[in-house]
Amino acid sequence: MITMKALHIITAALIALLFLAGAASAAESIYEGSVTVITEDGTATIEDVYNAVADAKGFTYTVSQWGTIADINGIANTETEFWMTSYENNGETPVYSVADPVIEGAVITLEYQTFDENWKPIDTMYTAKITVSDIMSEEEAAASPMPVAGIIAGLAAAALFLNRD
Repeated sequence: MITMKALHIITAALIALLFLAGAASAAESIYEGSVTVITEDGTATIEDVYNAVADAKGFTYTVSQWGTIADINGIANTETEFWMTSYENNGETPVYSVADPVIEGAVITLEYQTFDENWKPIDTMYTAKITVSDIMSEEEAAASPMPVAGIIAGLAAAALFLNRD
């Protein structure tokens, strides 16, 4: 006969196993954040957004010959695993490749998914979510006080870090 204490231990162990199984299947977030895209003329493409993320040390990437993501941080497409991209808040602007335009407020979600033989997603292993907070021309960026504020905030954060005990 199982005692109550043994039953509690078994129940706790089962809950822990379920928790670990759920945690193991959760997708790893490679990047999640907002970027300001600065281009020569103030219009931006998807590749400009990815370059802004790479410049901010968010992730590295390469593009396939078809203008789609080939890999992020070295995690490359395979026969059954692919970087899938979806776009929200991009207005009526269609997106088929990294050369297509993007607008302020757009949210780009990248998911590295495993597919079965019927091309149905089985699992999402990695994600990245980029919000385009602002698109500026080089001229607008040079006139903006934003870079100065960023430098001041960075120096303040460094001072706090250095003054820790």
